Amino acid sequence: MEKYGERYLVTKKLALTLLVFFLGSCIAVGLVVYYVGVEGDSEPVAEPEPSGEPEPEPSAEPEPKPSKVKVTDVRLPTHLVPLNYKLELVPFIIPDNFTIRGYAEIEMNCTDSAFNVTLHAADLTIDNQTVIVVEKDGANVDIFNFDYDLDREFFIVNLNAGLLPGKTYVIKIHFTAHLKDNLKGFYRSVYKDRDTGEDEYIAVTQFQPTDARRAFPCFDEPGIKATYEVSLGRKPDMSSMSNMPIASAGVAMEGSSDYVWDRYQQSVKMSTYLVAFVVSKFKFVETTRENNVRFRIWSEPNSLDQTAYANDIGPKMLEFFEGYFNVKFPLPKQDMIAIPDFGAGAMENWGLITYRETALLFKDGVSAASNKQRIAIVVSHELAHQWFGNLVTPSWWTDLWLNEGFASYVEYLGVEAIQPELKLLEQFVISDLQDVFRIDALESSHPISIPVKHPDEINEIFDRISYGKGASIIRMMDKFLTTDTFRQGLTNYLTELQFDAAEQDDLWRHLTIQGHKDGRLAKDMDVKTIMDTWTLQMGFPVVTVSRNYEKKTATVTQERFLIGKSDQKTKKSKEYSWWIPLTFAAAGSSFDDTYSENWMKEGEQTKDVSGMPESSTAVVFNVQQTGYYRVNYDQKNWEMLAQQLMEDHLAINVINRAQIMDDAINLAKSDMLDYETALSVTGYLSKEVEYIPWASALTGLSYINKMLKRTSAYGDFKRYMLKLIDPIYTKLGFNARPEDTHLDIKLRKKAISWACSMGNKDCLNKAKENFGAWMGMVEPDSELANPVDVNLKYETYCNAIADGGEEEWDFAWKRYQNSHVATEKSTILSSLGCTKEVWLLNRYLNMSITPDSGVRIQDGSRVMGSVAQNTVGRYLTFDFLRQEWERLNKLFTGFTQKNIGRAIKYIAGSFSTLFEMDQLKAFEAAHSSELGISTRAVKQAIETGEANVKWMEKNYQNIWSWLKLQNTRQSG
Repeated sequence: MEKYGERYLVTKKLALTLLVFFLGSCIAVGLVVYYVGVEGDSEPVAEPEPSGEPEPEPSAEPEPKPSKVKVTDVRLPTHLVPLNYKLELVPFIIPDNFTIRGYAEIEMNCTDSAFNVTLHAADLTIDNQTVIVVEKDGANVDIFNFDYDLDREFFIVNLNAGLLPGKTYVIKIHFTAHLKDNLKGFYRSVYKDRDTGEDEYIAVTQFQPTDARRAFPCFDEPGIKATYEVSLGRKPDMSSMSNMPIASAGVAMEGSSDYVWDRYQQSVKMSTYLVAFVVSKFKFVETTRENNVRFRIWSEPNSLDQTAYANDIGPKMLEFFEGYFNVKFPLPKQDMIAIPDFGAGAMENWGLITYRETALLFKDGVSAASNKQRIAIVVSHELAHQWFGNLVTPSWWTDLWLNEGFASYVEYLGVEAIQPELKLLEQFVISDLQDVFRIDALESSHPISIPVKHPDEINEIFDRISYGKGASIIRMMDKFLTTDTFRQGLTNYLTELQFDAAEQDDLWRHLTIQGHKDGRLAKDMDVKTIMDTWTLQMGFPVVTVSRNYEKKTATVTQERFLIGKSDQKTKKSKEYSWWIPLTFAAAGSSFDDTYSENWMKEGEQTKDVSGMPESSTAVVFNVQQTGYYRVNYDQKNWEMLAQQLMEDHLAINVINRAQIMDDAINLAKSDMLDYETALSVTGYLSKEVEYIPWASALTGLSYINKMLKRTSAYGDFKRYMLKLIDPIYTKLGFNARPEDTHLDIKLRKKAISWACSMGNKDCLNKAKENFGAWMGMVEPDSELANPVDVNLKYETYCNAIADGGEEEWDFAWKRYQNSHVATEKSTILSSLGCTKEVWLLNRYLNMSITPDSGVRIQDGSRVMGSVAQNTVGRYLTFDFLRQEWERLNKLFTGFTQKNIGRAIKYIAGSFSTLFEMDQLKAFEAAHSSELGISTRAVKQAIETGEANVKWMEKNYQNIWSWLKLQNTRQSG
């Protein structure tokens, strides 16, 4: 017997005996074996109407069921390496017969002797009679039998003769795949043609991480690369796309006058998850710049007028990254396409990037500045992947962060280069670093580099740790190596390993060599030693600075930072330590130098640092917050920081002002700083006019807002916040000004959101008046009719719907249905959850899982999240989740399964009683085996809720007393 993972194949002798015994029944049943993947029932293959079209293979036997126990030994045997795939796929985009006729021919090199060909296949009907294995330019290899390992999603062809090392073999397979609407594999999406009113379907792919196997049998692992020769069948009135340009378009299909072939140029060597196909009636705009890369933006025909922004920035960003990496883009074309139904935000398929519509399409006068920023970020992120991820790919998903972390950092550089007016680099600390701190401060976080096996585990790590923490520690590395050294190291890495797979240690090696060469890294240090402390263990440190004011020195200590710190956690946290780049600057001095001369080593619990400023001057550690750590100070330095901010906040860099806000509030939340001190540093905000510090402070204060919202202290909190927010609200006003910068627009949104939610009457009245004016329009769907400021739509819609009733809700829903702008539809969807009418919220929740309700599957979490964040809707959402669990679990699969975890995080974010936590834990216990890729999100929600309970017990009375005191002083 031969072993594969934890299972064995029967011997030839035993199998032949069984074969004779079952021969009669095998003939009766037929040789077509139906193989179905793990996700559930497959759609039947309907018999097509007579039309001369090429027909899919016939339906097969009832599906076998995989075991419920998740296997972990899911890697393919290593004796075969694919060299080239020839693929012929004909998607039948026909209602009641959504299938794909497929043929795969895979050329493989044998590296070790074996008696099988093992491929990935899921949810495919494979015609066993057609499967052939041949030695290239030689004789057939005799096939013994076929085996289907459902748990590992393996299709195994067992051979009578052994495969020989050094030989090249070819396997040929005919199969039928299923064009489902589950947003994974080769699936269908639908939109309504504005001219005819009819539904139009498209066929599109989403293969990352493990769903190429749903479109064709393959070696579906990221480190296994090959070239591809793709042929896509389509109707003559449609078009197709793949990774490469078309070599021959509209080639006649033998036996059919209704379909033609588009045959594509052979691809570069790449991973299966980057292969992509689209068949549609979409249109495009095209640009070609000096690098001679043909660049097209595609959308459904009626949205083509929304592609101009992406068409402007995309080609420029591609050129920027060619220069930044100093490696030419290796393909002759780059397509980007907006898909109506798409589970992720975007997908970096090489040469054919797919996007959710809101991440690519922008309509002047309708879409907001925040939509423009999002599109710029996502386009930059996906184009960065064309090098980091596509050209050089992680050997296995353990190093997914190497893909996502790098793209999530250099996306900022791409936007800064092409759209500097967005000031995106300034926003990094609030969008990524401080944001991911909140998750990484939990015990249920995970190391950034984490061993994964089962597809559920792989999907689960596409999270904020891989993206946000990955970006943050790479930014830190950029600064401690210096940018020139960092970039040259990247260029060397990409050049040496292009079209290959790599591990994080390969990158560390190249950066170390360059760091030593440039003298930016001491000879007794190496990048691997430093970065392993950040990638192989979870969490991050808090650096505590205790100054000796007479000697102008400081003693620095490190320990793991945890939210909801307990004695048990404190004990565990002492087991963690990091290599920490220490930087500091005195208030009033330059904050430009982010290069670190001082390091705190792993295992070094204390370190003495010299060069502190005069005893009357505050010091700020972690210049521009380039290091991935929080900073705590002795009491005197905190008091001097608060005083400095009150007297002259410009003496401290704007990013460090944001850092001080975020660190102080979260140190207090974790019981490492008293709230009186923490809140004292926010007192200067009435003088602050910059977006970044305000955003940090308001994010921290929003936690207190959530905790107090249903308590007796909330009135005092609202009074305090109004006095804090009123000056900036008055300065910026409710209406836009010609001189507004991008960050002014973002700050106005924050100010209005808080002013309205805290009860500012002017704010509430203006929102109501503007929405009412829109409702009074004769043609409210005219693009120029909407009187609401394009950048204040959510704030206006939400407050008006919250203050209104059924009439306001139905008006907004009608606008959602009639809008053809994805960003506008998204804004309205979020706003509809703001109503305080319980029955409307219940109706809305049910619409999120009801077919043909108007809410797409991809938007389910947006609906549930908007309702869950509503104080009135929080418990409704939790009840809905529990009552409709079976429907939700079937509806959300693949990437969209994360919707469940997101909804639970929204719900539990403000849980603060033991009763609520008991209910949440009971839910987890009841569904632990079904949570899939939402498992970690639910654990994080529970840990967050438990921290909330402890926070209320410890801080509620103290904060209420402090708020009353402040309000008394201000009124006096």
